[in-house]
Amino acid sequence: MNPHPAWLHGLFAVLPTPMAAGGHLDLESLDRVVDHYLAGGATGLVPASIAGEGHLLDEHERRLVIERVARRSAGRAPVIVGVLDDSTHLALALARVAADCGASGLLVKPPRSDAAAVLAHVDTIARALHLPIILMDHPKFGGLLPVDLLQRLADTVPEVCGIKVEEEPTPEKMIRVGAALGTRLGLFGGLGGVHCLAELAAGADGFFTGYPHPDQLVAVMACWRKGDRAGAAAASERMMPVATWEREHPESMILQRKVILRDAGVIAEAVVRQAATAAA
Repeated sequence: MNPHPAWLHGLFAVLPTPMAAGGHLDLESLDRVVDHYLAGGATGLVPASIAGEGHLLDEHERRLVIERVARRSAGRAPVIVGVLDDSTHLALALARVAADCGASGLLVKPPRSDAAAVLAHVDTIARALHLPIILMDHPKFGGLLPVDLLQRLADTVPEVCGIKVEEEPTPEKMIRVGAALGTRLGLFGGLGGVHCLAELAAGADGFFTGYPHPDQLVAVMACWRKGDRAGAAAASERMMPVATWEREHPESMILQRKVILRDAGVIAEAVVRQAATAAA
C-alpha cells in the first residue's frame, strides 16, 4: 500500500472522550467534539487513542465511541482509530472493532519489545485487516522505532504508510526518516503541536494531536504551505501559551483540554477517568 493514501495529510484530531460525573460516556458531547474539530479544519479524526483515554475504555465503550465518531463525521473525514494494546491478540481484536465500525485506518502503538516482536505485531494486524497503518513513535508509551526498524517495516508491511513522530527531538527524527525512506511514509508531528514550525521545516505532512484550538494549528499549516513563513510564525505564536503549558504539565494535559472545551461550550463537563499522562 506504500505510498500513503491521498487523504493522509493535514490535521488528524486526536479526540478527547467526553465523560459525565461518575465517569460514564457523554456521547452527545462527543458529537459536538467531532463538529468542533471539523469546523476547525481537521482533515481526519482519531478516536480512542491515548489522549482520548482509549486505554481506559472497556470494549463496549470503545465500540460506542468509534461508532459515534464515524456516524457523526458522516464521511466528512477519515476516521483513524488508536490500537494501543501490547498484546498482539488484544490489539488485533481492537483493530477488528475499528474495521467493523468503518475506520479508514489504524494508529498502532508498537509493543515494548524487540524489533522482531514489533515487526510481527504490526504485520499480524496488517495481514488481517489490510487497512492503512500509521505508527505511533513515542518511547514513553510504546516500543522504540529506530529508523532501521522503520525501514524494515516499510519494506515488509505495505500497509504501513505513516508515522506519528514523538521521539524527541522530533524534527531531527523526521529528517532521518525522510533521508532513509523519502516520501514512502507520511510524517506527522504530535505533542500538542509545540514543535510545529520546526517539524514543518523538517518535512512534516501534518499533525496528529488533540490540541483544543484546531483552527490555530490549521492556520500554521496553511501559511506554511503558501510560503508565508512570517504568517506561519505568527500563527504558531498564538498556539504557544496552550501548547507550552501542555508540554510542561503532561500529567494534566487531558483534563486541561477538557476544561478548555467545556469553557467553549463544546462538552458539558471536564471529567477524566483517572489522572493520566499523554502527549498528543
